[in-house]
Amino acid sequence: MNKHMKLLFSALFIIVIVLAVAITRFFSDTGKNTYEGGAQSVIAKKLSTDDSGNFLFQDTAGKYGLADISERVTVSPEWDNLSFAGPGLCIAETQIKGSKLLGCIDYEGNAVVPFIYDSIESHTINDLKFYTATAHSDGSCVIYNNDLTPAFTRSWVSFEAEGNEVTLTTDKGSYIYSVSKNGFALKNAVVHGKADTSEYKIDITSKLLLSKLSVSMLEIMSENAGRYIRYAFSEDETVLADIPHSDNAVFTPLFPDDPQLVSKRLRGVPDIFLYSTRSDDDIPHFAVAVTADTELTYHDDNGKLSHMNEKYKAVIEFCGGSAGELKALSGGFEAIRPEYPPPEPEHPPISEQAAGENGYTSGGTASPAIEDNSDGSSILQKGEQENV
Repeated sequence: MNKHMKLLFSALFIIVIVLAVAITRFFSDTGKNTYEGGAQSVIAKKLSTDDSGNFLFQDTAGKYGLADISERVTVSPEWDNLSFAGPGLCIAETQIKGSKLLGCIDYEGNAVVPFIYDSIESHTINDLKFYTATAHSDGSCVIYNNDLTPAFTRSWVSFEAEGNEVTLTTDKGSYIYSVSKNGFALKNAVVHGKADTSEYKIDITSKLLLSKLSVSMLEIMSENAGRYIRYAFSEDETVLADIPHSDNAVFTPLFPDDPQLVSKRLRGVPDIFLYSTRSDDDIPHFAVAVTADTELTYHDDNGKLSHMNEKYKAVIEFCGGSAGELKALSGGFEAIRPEYPPPEPEHPPISEQAAGENGYTSGGTASPAIEDNSDGSSILQKGEQENV
């Protein structure tokens, strides 16, 4: 074999190797991206199309899948239903343990929202598009942004939309959010709480204050204000263990060292409000002011057991910029001791009192009363015996 023939065979061998590699890559890529059996045999019915030409389809068994503009199947037809959602995402439905459950997948079939929901609904308010998902387990509601990321770090008991506002509730409160293209802004919060048997609610409308607080922070402060009030009346220090607080926090009960006081009882919480306070550090500080309607039982200055009702104001201070950082710093009442009313004067014995009322002297002899007549003479009142 001459030199030219050797060169020719070498060139042909290289060409064969290159073609073999190319063919292998082609079938390898096709196997990765195309549903087994070929796209044409899978796609029985074309459905809706997105802006990029990707389209949903059904196979001959009625299952749903997704294909690209070149009819290459990217999501195999294994779903009971599919619908386009946010960019590059689909809401998918499948059967899990006998229940129809919904979640979300991307265009490659990867789950991006777990399959734990009974429904996923789209909403558009004031140019903001978002989704509400109702959990199968407890009916709670999760709010998702248009890209199917959570809009809040929590779930809600209920969701209601009206105009440009939505109302979201928890088991501890109701929260109204205004909706704009920039997202959700807390407009009003009503937080419910309880101290012993006394229920209360904190109503907050300040936009500045609400911009600093999350729903979780509001509920934590409300709940722990109620715990402090419970401690202030019971003086049970185990209650304080449930309050997240700093190491140097100081909590003072109501009138702890009053020698006259026998008992104190919370009758109700007629007023409670939350506000921000100034501080020397860079950490946000807040306070909850509570008015406690109180019944006191005490011994008056004469040693007699007496009762009085009065309203006393307590302030519970917190610091922290998030729910995880929030801690109580102090709790105490403004009044140091009660202002007891003066004791009622002692009444004279009934016999002396009756004698005085009937005009008798202390010796028991009737002392007749005399009225002056208009002409200057005197007449005897009824009951006096005249001597004739």
